[in-house]
Amino acid sequence: MNIYRNTFLGSTQKTLATLIIALFVLSGCSLLNKPVLEQEPQVELPSFSRPDGSVRGDTDFERVAQLWAAAEEARDQGQDSAALELLYDALEMNPQNALLWSRAAEIQLDTLESALAESYATKSNAFAGENRPLIHRNWLIIEHARDMRGDLLGVRSAHKKVQEFQYQ
Repeated sequence: MNIYRNTFLGSTQKTLATLIIALFVLSGCSLLNKPVLEQEPQVELPSFSRPDGSVRGDTDFERVAQLWAAAEEARDQGQDSAALELLYDALEMNPQNALLWSRAAEIQLDTLESALAESYATKSNAFAGENRPLIHRNWLIIEHARDMRGDLLGVRSAHKKVQEFQYQ
């Protein structure tokens, strides 16, 4: 697959794996059987950090959870463009979902779209509130995106942010 992905995950592989598992759990939380076109109320529940360092985000949008699960499945099968399309659909319904923006940033980074990855991670940080683990993860993405572009000063400033949010 993509050798570049393994170098990015080096020291954060366990944390990211835990995040993915937590997100799979989130995607299984949809129990109601509502029509797809029905407008659901937007209620934001707080994202929170778990003791193992993973990040969990909750949503009351059943369809967003379904799209997240489908995007994760597509991503696992190496279909990054399909995963992004599903995330974009979810973002249309819930545009202030920091976790969706962060996952889109990660996929853009994996597909070597560093400028989009940085943009999405920055947007995720804008919606992350006090979710320090997610902000830390986004700064790692930003640092790596800047490194991909050869922006040494940008890497240095992003690395300072990574260190700032590394410990909770």
